Amino acid sequence: MKQLQVAVKKRHQENDEIDPHDAELKQTLERLKKKGLNPMQMCHKLIEHEEPAPKDRVWSYDLVVAECKRLKVSY
Repeated sequence: MKQLQVAVKKRHQENDEIDPHDAELKQTLERLKKKGLNPMQMCHKLIEHEEPAPKDRVWSYDLVVAECKRLKVSY
């Protein structure tokens, strides 16, 4: 009878510490998603409410999509 050996490894987490701005932005994006808004509508709401964009950029559709993917917010 053969014996199998199994090695279990923990996935490497990129960021163990979450930036407070990222946590706040994630909550904001989740709230907008919960309201049923699509990424373009999210973009307009973020601009309207003067939510600061990461790295001093301007909110755009592509930036909203990228931030949703980075923060693991489904849209």
